[in-house]
Amino acid sequence: MATKKEIRKAVLAERKALDEETAALAAQVICRKIMDIDAYEEATDVCLYMPINNEVNVLLLAEMAEEQGKRVWVPKVVKKGEKDMAGDMVFNRYEGTEDDSTVTGAYDITESTSEEILEPNDSTVIIMPGAVFTPWRDRIGYGGGFYDKFLDEHPQVKTIAACYDLQVVPEIPTEEFDKKPDYVVSETSIYR
Repeated sequence: MATKKEIRKAVLAERKALDEETAALAAQVICRKIMDIDAYEEATDVCLYMPINNEVNVLLLAEMAEEQGKRVWVPKVVKKGEKDMAGDMVFNRYEGTEDDSTVTGAYDITESTSEEILEPNDSTVIIMPGAVFTPWRDRIGYGGGFYDKFLDEHPQVKTIAACYDLQVVPEIPTEEFDKKPDYVVSETSIYR
């Protein structure tokens, strides 16, 4: 079996090659599916990620979530770890993408400038990114370990990973600290 690094590199190259229209249509379908999942429907706090490098655009959920009375949050890296060690990640309140409400943060990812930080609870759902998944919800992230560490510290939160079909493969190498999302949602499937 190929290594995590090799699988990640191959799948991310394929994802990067997705044309804009295909990616946009798939994101709409994926976000609609996410909205129908109980963990999302019942959540009062919804954590989204700021999409980069052709990730599924889950920000499509932000406005709808707020209209439903949910609070929306996005990740912020507050401390980078040493090599091969995760730093710390928190979720700040998302207030849109107006000029002064976001900044470029760690890894060139957009972050919210809000000072309000999420206190995770059992009505929190995290819509999480990833590079590669299996139908059994195994996940390869981007190598930073931020989500694994956060979920280890907050096991009560529900997790839904968003990905394109091309990111789902039959098997990947896993390690015991890898956290499986509760759901993996692609444009054609919901794995639970």
